[in-house]
Amino acid sequence: MQVDQRHGDVPHTMIPRVGRSGAINGAIIPPTLDRLSADLPPELVLSCPGVCYRRDSIDRQHTGEPHQLDLWRVRNRGPALTHDDLLEMVGAIVEGVLPGQPWRVIPTGHPYTEDGVQIDVRNADGWLEIGECGVASPEVLVGSGLAAPPASGLAMGLGLDRILMLRKGIDDIRLLRVTDRRVADQMLHLEPYRPVSVMPPVPRDLSIAATSSVTEEELGDRVRAAMGAGSSSVETLEVLSETAYEDLPAMARVRLGIVPGQKNVLVRVVLRDLERTLTDAEANELRDRVYAAIHEGTVWMWSRER
Repeated sequence: MQVDQRHGDVPHTMIPRVGRSGAINGAIIPPTLDRLSADLPPELVLSCPGVCYRRDSIDRQHTGEPHQLDLWRVRNRGPALTHDDLLEMVGAIVEGVLPGQPWRVIPTGHPYTEDGVQIDVRNADGWLEIGECGVASPEVLVGSGLAAPPASGLAMGLGLDRILMLRKGIDDIRLLRVTDRRVADQMLHLEPYRPVSVMPPVPRDLSIAATSSVTEEELGDRVRAAMGAGSSSVETLEVLSETAYEDLPAMARVRLGIVPGQKNVLVRVVLRDLERTLTDAEANELRDRVYAAIHEGTVWMWSRER
């Protein structure tokens, strides 16, 4: 899919913020439009960069504190902006930040848009999501002090971390936050990333008891909250299997200290510091901190004496 970029004299406003996931669209855009509604130009682009906080899984493509850029194009007079205009906007932006890379859109839903889509870009490993967008919901525009119609808009949220990973050929999102100068200095330009020494991974499998409704994303959120800076050494946290309390043998229930309403979750944790090799003692310490953060049973199985 290719879209030609059209250039125009459109006013642009940048509003930096830090907020929770979705809060840029939910908390910044409406009050900003409300403040501008009394003297809104015929067309306006709002740019809102910031750091978001979200509950997410732990792997090489996710982080609990992603950098996000929200772009809203608002037209106050003239023909209403449509889904075709949205695709043209996606094409112009992807070609601008990731020139020549194939992209696609997949239908999805948001509370603040209509005809919502997910934006994926292809790399050597497959498709990677870089953002979501849609035609702005008339209710959002009306709630922001605009008359819809004639006012219309396009709303887009982009993951800056993933865009940079694709642009530089980086396969691990943690590298964007490494303080080692050999890595950090490479984040000051858009040249392809040159790998530095790779530290060996340390896998650990954990068998835990957890509330039956818990998700992989919630487990990842618990680990980040409990470990703080230490979470940077957790490369991935992957759920391998789940077994309901009722399906467990009696001995397994006793070993886990599991109770009705819980499930047994087999979790694989891969530990890897990006700057040095972990010792066995350090890996076991990290393993136990992860275990303490996610295990909800009454019997504990530590890798070290406590």
